[in-house]
Amino acid sequence: MRLRQSRLETYYHRKRMVKKDKEGSTYEEYSAASSFSGESWPASGKVQAQQYGQRLGYIRNVKIDGGYAIKPDENGRLHYILDNGIDLMELDGICLFVGENTEPDYRIVAIKSYRFLTLEDCVALVLILAHLLDHK
Repeated sequence: MRLRQSRLETYYHRKRMVKKDKEGSTYEEYSAASSFSGESWPASGKVQAQQYGQRLGYIRNVKIDGGYAIKPDENGRLHYILDNGIDLMELDGICLFVGENTEPDYRIVAIKSYRFLTLEDCVALVLILAHLLDHK
């Protein structure tokens, strides 16, 4: 799947890690950032409005440039491995409007693969992201 070069931007993926503190409570941390290119736009349309309701204003879509492979882990969770080695999963962090050294401003809530009707059999990977609000 080829995207328009004028629309491509560089984004940063940060893997989500669940850790425990000394008292046994869990908290989230994010690994080092790895870059990928893609195209981002606000969520819209009838289907996404029905799915996300009032959260629609905080949702963005990202179409990723390049290929990927889907591999399940031992717990049945799907990993989307990009051509450059990035391992995407739901609930990972994405830095859309912040730098790579800061906490992610969006979280992956869904990953969808779409087939486009062309002469080639192309499949695009689209991430559905929800904005991480400060008050969580």
